[in-house]
Amino acid sequence: MKKILVPTDFSEFAGYASELAAELAKKFDATIYFLHVVNIPTYDGLLPFSQYQNTPEGVLILRQVKKHFNELFAQPYLQGVRVAEAIQMSEVYESITDAAEKHEIDLIVMGTHGSSGKVSDYFIGSNTDKIVRRSKTPILTVRERVTPMEFKKVVFAGDFNRDFSAAFYPIKNMVKLFGAHLNLLSVSTPSQFSNSAPMLKKMEAFALQEGLDNYSLHLYNADDIQSGINEFSELIGADLIATATEGRKGLTFLLNGSVTTDLMKTTHKPVLTVKI
Repeated sequence: MKKILVPTDFSEFAGYASELAAELAKKFDATIYFLHVVNIPTYDGLLPFSQYQNTPEGVLILRQVKKHFNELFAQPYLQGVRVAEAIQMSEVYESITDAAEKHEIDLIVMGTHGSSGKVSDYFIGSNTDKIVRRSKTPILTVRERVTPMEFKKVVFAGDFNRDFSAAFYPIKNMVKLFGAHLNLLSVSTPSQFSNSAPMLKKMEAFALQEGLDNYSLHLYNADDIQSGINEFSELIGADLIATATEGRKGLTFLLNGSVTTDLMKTTHKPVLTVKI
């Protein structure tokens, strides 16, 4: 892991992502690329984005953004970390995914609340759905400050009836880098019931195929998959939840419906999402 992208609106919640990214950068000697996206009015399409930055309003906004960047880079947790900044004026989700692909980013770390302190469409809701659907880069989301900033217990929740080996690589790599214990989890619900013996056999086969050596297998019964993942993660004191998603039209998830998006919005734990 050498390149980390942190989209920021300079809010408290974006700050949590910045702190976590800084710890990851120190651990892996990586560079953090901070991206601020300015949502600007188009005035019914009469003024192109490229010209807006030269207007009085645009100049003022850019001056404020520069000030925020200076304050951010002065934070103690970023001392000794290689950083770069970028400002773009376009749609949030397009800017994030395009920047990640252009700069060959290894990981996107982002907060899940906007600057107002309320649930916002800046990072979650429709924008998060689009980012997850579009991004080819693994995404690590946080809702609050991560303490301690280490991942020793990781939960990977998946449908082990599916083949997602390629998507699992970034998760396996993260687990290995942190020396974490990996908890493979299958959630059984009334509508998606799994018999224990066959599922455990599939999970064990998956672990052997991936060459895992520090892991355990778990089956958990719950009313729905999201609740099952949250309950199990709290039960074992997990530090990180990992999932794999499909990026097809309509954001069809590997697990079911919008499980990953719901996890990002509700869990207090960091969520690592990898696209299949």
